[in-house]
Amino acid sequence: MLFDFKTQKWTQLESIQAAFPNWSRNSNYFYFLSSGSDSAIYRVRISDRNLEKVVSLKGIRLTIGEVGTWCGLAADDSP
Repeated sequence: MLFDFKTQKWTQLESIQAAFPNWSRNSNYFYFLSSGSDSAIYRVRISDRNLEKVVSLKGIRLTIGEVGTWCGLAADDSP
């Protein structure tokens, strides 16, 4: 959910399951990990709510570490 301070209203960015949310450095995109049958890293462009698959993780086994899995962005906004 995204809150618009001008309109004082909440809007739903996307309806798919999202984990490890990250804002891009310029705040134009919202990145997240979606697991399940089509595990992938996605991003939503805030200006028009366009959803884009950044990279598919299908077939990649995620290793669960001491504190669990985690996904984030590097300084250049790469996953």
